[in-house]
Amino acid sequence: MLARRIIAKHVTQTTALAMMGATAVLSSLQVLFTYLGELGSLTEGYGAWDAFLYVLWGAPHALYEILPISALIGAVLGLGTLASNSELIVMRSVGISLWRIVGWVMRSALILVILSFALSEWVIPYTNEKSESIKSHRTAAELGEVKGYWSREGQRFIYIDYANSQGQLKNVQVVDFDDSYRLRGTLEAELGQFVKDGSWTLQNAKQVDILKTGDAVLEQSAKLPLSLALQPKYVHMVTLDPEDLSPSQLVSFMSYLNEYSQVPKTYQLAFWQKAASPLALIALVVIACSFIFGPLRQQSMGFRLVIALFIGLGFFYLQDFLGYASLVYSPSPAWFVFVPIALIFAAGGYLLHRAR
Repeated sequence: MLARRIIAKHVTQTTALAMMGATAVLSSLQVLFTYLGELGSLTEGYGAWDAFLYVLWGAPHALYEILPISALIGAVLGLGTLASNSELIVMRSVGISLWRIVGWVMRSALILVILSFALSEWVIPYTNEKSESIKSHRTAAELGEVKGYWSREGQRFIYIDYANSQGQLKNVQVVDFDDSYRLRGTLEAELGQFVKDGSWTLQNAKQVDILKTGDAVLEQSAKLPLSLALQPKYVHMVTLDPEDLSPSQLVSFMSYLNEYSQVPKTYQLAFWQKAASPLALIALVVIACSFIFGPLRQQSMGFRLVIALFIGLGFFYLQDFLGYASLVYSPSPAWFVFVPIALIFAAGGYLLHRAR
């Protein structure tokens, strides 16, 4: 039992170090080439130092994107090293099953899974905003400004000429309809201020109520309370690309949109891609294990790495293609996001089953 624990620790450490090393090398190369490419965009107000800061703040997003490839390459390198030293043969000869070894490799992959979740949930939304702020020469508050925003809450349609993440509104227009979409009234206000969840205060408001008789009643108010489910955080989310939102932000924003209107498929696609990211990473580790124990076990390390890169790049190109195709052809992007992952799992599982 003690010997098996020692072996498990050795396999886990070897593959974990290989994965972390691959992550460090790939992320460094990504930052370097991104910076070199950014040097071609220098302007009078955007110098080499600004470009460096822009790339540096964008590095967590680049790291997040390469983690599955890093897991794939790291698993091939780590297990390949063990195979080259005949350690895998010794493990199998003493009765350690192939699936147990694969399970130990999965422990190493969990490190990257946790890192991937932490980056997408807490780091990337902040760093991407800082990166965009440097390149556009705008503060975070200015990036959260919205001009010309439409929203719908039930039978109420709202147009806001200006809104920011501090809860300030300008030139608000509200149109209310009944269940039969007959006009019930309109509301215009010069300014608005967020009070608390569901409550806003409008200033210099003009409200027109349409009576059942067809008559209209005009009421002017210096201050007028208004109930809106819209919150400043949702206004700020509108200014961000769905890919830049954290999973919890996507869930919150989609819940709000789903309650009052239709959720755009771009947000659904971004959510399912983030939710499927850990599974994609694990699926690539499974296919990496099949390279070592399956038909490529007699090949050189370089050949395995080349095949791994082709498989990894092909997987991501397929996932991106199907993901964006789902915006047009699929009722839910989830199906097309998980199809490549299922194919990789099936292929890796089949090859490992044959090698067993």
